[in-house]
Amino acid sequence: MAKRTNGSEKNRKEPLSGVARQLWAFSGNECAWGDPHCSTRLVTEEGAWVGKIAHIIGAEPGSARHEAWDGKDVEQLRDFDNLMLLCGVHHDLVDSSVTRDDYTVEYLRAVKQKHEAKYRYTVDDIEAEFRDTVNGSLVRPATTMRRFFAWEDANQDPSDEQDVLELVNRFAGRVGGLTRMARQVLALVVHEETTDFELVLRRFSADRTTLLSVVRELQKAEMVYLHAEEYDEDRGQLSLLGGALEGVPEMWDELRGFCRDEKVDLKEILVDLDFSRLD
Repeated sequence: MAKRTNGSEKNRKEPLSGVARQLWAFSGNECAWGDPHCSTRLVTEEGAWVGKIAHIIGAEPGSARHEAWDGKDVEQLRDFDNLMLLCGVHHDLVDSSVTRDDYTVEYLRAVKQKHEAKYRYTVDDIEAEFRDTVNGSLVRPATTMRRFFAWEDANQDPSDEQDVLELVNRFAGRVGGLTRMARQVLALVVHEETTDFELVLRRFSADRTTLLSVVRELQKAEMVYLHAEEYDEDRGQLSLLGGALEGVPEMWDELRGFCRDEKVDLKEILVDLDFSRLD
């Protein structure tokens, strides 16, 4: 074990078992810095590792933000919640004696959380994919959509509302026929409205062949389209299609707006298939 010059044991140790792997899984192979966004790859095209693990609360006395430690559990200093993956520049920025006071514990935790939230497709999702395969995708349909109609505030005739309810539940059935990964990609594209294929590739840590297969599945379902033709100015972008919504493409925008305003996680509807969240 590492010792100080006086012979006492150092607080700073290697990350707990599995933590480095977890940090990598949630990194998307990008520096976690987000103000402004840093797109530095942690592993270069040549295979060189340029990422650095930074402590949010420094482990050793005198290190950056160490004064925020409560002095109780030294193991917390090397656990996942206290570590973040950065490029060399931003690692040195938050640790340098010149600049480290500009970055509080709360700020760095927020940076870490915002970045890692994009890449949290982990064991839970793998297990859920397994349950989908074994049990079939179980759709929980909407029954009234009262919450959605109240949010929309369109004063529709009850018969029109019933038509929308039936439309949405037919759509729910079509979404339920997708693989879980396809539903995850769909939720991401709906949330972003349009997104870059390469970004999705990094977020899911999937190989290109697998993701292209998922995109083809979504294209066949008339939900998402990949602009791939050389003459297409949006080449490489994933955009939404309205075919699955039977000619009511504005429903994508309404789902996005409803979830944003009502504080509903879009993934609960499109990935977990809980359309009762609209009730």
